[in-house]
Amino acid sequence: MKWALASLFLAIPIVGGPSLQDGTEVDVDFPVERHQKNKGGSDGAGLCVFTSIGQAADWHGIEKFVDFRDYMTRFPGGGYPSKVDQYVKRLAQDRGIAVPRYLQIESNDLEIIADAVQRGHMVSVTYCRSPTGRYGGQRIAHMVNCVAARAGPLKAWAIHDNNYVGANQIEWMTETQFKQTYTGMGGGWAFIWLDPGPPAPLR
Repeated sequence: MKWALASLFLAIPIVGGPSLQDGTEVDVDFPVERHQKNKGGSDGAGLCVFTSIGQAADWHGIEKFVDFRDYMTRFPGGGYPSKVDQYVKRLAQDRGIAVPRYLQIESNDLEIIADAVQRGHMVSVTYCRSPTGRYGGQRIAHMVNCVAARAGPLKAWAIHDNNYVGANQIEWMTETQFKQTYTGMGGGWAFIWLDPGPPAPLR
């Protein structure tokens, strides 16, 4: 039994598909064909924040925000909470729609994120270092989508990185590793669409 548990522990961190060898599955199984790849803003800086929020909007059925990334290409890149507030309101105003309900969290506490992901929300989260060695192991300022939280016997976490799109690109990690990458730039920041809620589970 100890050997089996140890072998499972050694299975992560790992890059792979929406399930681990022990049968653990992601909470948010987002179709590969709808993955969005990060783009640059008008100054060349990345739009990972708005790419991740737009991808989450796709999952939640918020159609007017699915192309948030493309909308933002005419503005300088980079993102932070007050900028997100500003451009969520601006896009909604430009398109004559009400601002959808959402929540932004600036905290190192993982409980709200875990609860939201387990309920099927695709949460956008800060990410500063890849536990599997992407980006050459260097620190980066980035935002990705959390697609599994405390899943399976390992209580594993998983993210979808908008710089690595396509099949079998999900990065699985332990909770300790997730917290380190989520909070490692001085504190965690997460964005959660609240209304409408996530789609009904496929399984």
